[in-house]
Amino acid sequence: MNQYDFQKTLKKYLAGQHTQEEEDFILDHFKNNPIQEMPVFEDEKAVIGKRIKKKLVANTIGEPLLIRLRPYLAAAASILVVLGFWYFLVKKNAPETIAEMDFSPNDSVIEIKNTSGKSQNIPMEDGSIVILQKNSSISYPEHFGEKNRLVYLHGEAFFQIKRNPAKPFIVSTGTLVTKVLGTSFTIKSYDESASVEVQVKTGRVSVYEGAANNVVNRNGVILTPNQKIVFDKKSKKIELSIIENPMLVIPVSETEHGFTFSEVPVKHVFSALEKSYGIDIVLENDSTDSCLFTGDLNGLSLFQQLDLICQSANITYERRGTALFVQGAGCGD
Repeated sequence: MNQYDFQKTLKKYLAGQHTQEEEDFILDHFKNNPIQEMPVFEDEKAVIGKRIKKKLVANTIGEPLLIRLRPYLAAAASILVVLGFWYFLVKKNAPETIAEMDFSPNDSVIEIKNTSGKSQNIPMEDGSIVILQKNSSISYPEHFGEKNRLVYLHGEAFFQIKRNPAKPFIVSTGTLVTKVLGTSFTIKSYDESASVEVQVKTGRVSVYEGAANNVVNRNGVILTPNQKIVFDKKSKKIELSIIENPMLVIPVSETEHGFTFSEVPVKHVFSALEKSYGIDIVLENDSTDSCLFTGDLNGLSLFQQLDLICQSANITYERRGTALFVQGAGCGD
């Protein structure tokens, strides 16, 4: 049972809407997995205390009281502790992934697992589209809450999100949270993988560690088109870079020369590419000032375009984070 399913079962238990099997699971879980040093809240104590007391009375006839009570007392103590933990996470917006949850425990939960050999299109009630890749699953409430639109992802999916500034769309992968208003992006987060990857196609995405201890200073970044992050689950480090195949963010027709150049200064060609792909291209020296470029770059990928330009101008480039840096001898005498 994953974290989402466990929280849902616990809330059903608190609301008195559980089955006998679910009650047995909750009692057994907390009896065998006591949690220490968590806050306890009085309103949850009253609810769970009555239910545990009823359970104790029903199961202590015919045996010494303390012997029969012992496992249930342990379970009760653990549950009271976890209730405070649950309250702290869900109701008080603690800096955990589950804190982003905004739906009623009575809502139906939709879980879709893609066991086919091809991607699966999933339309959401808000007009967003999720393209779920094979061997991946997604869980979300039947109806989104009033404050946000939360889904849980295991595996890989492409998200095309309907813009709604009043209700952010949040994707939780357990270790990493991706929060957007309206954009398109891809998340790869397989349970067996050592890392989580987020790539942005359009718009802006806030990506941050879901289990941060300090809500004021979370480990996270803002991603823009053609940028990606790789989050190492073990070290908690975030590596920011350019995606492997950057896409145009501004149509070629809106640039000064399009992608066909005739005796155009190389620095102007770089400027056109920078504008078209939304990627910073930094000229580290003035080696390109006297270089002119003639050529047709249409139909080539960004890095093929850069290779062609650099070969013609006797320069090189390298990737550093989310920028490209150009250097070399250039076209001087």
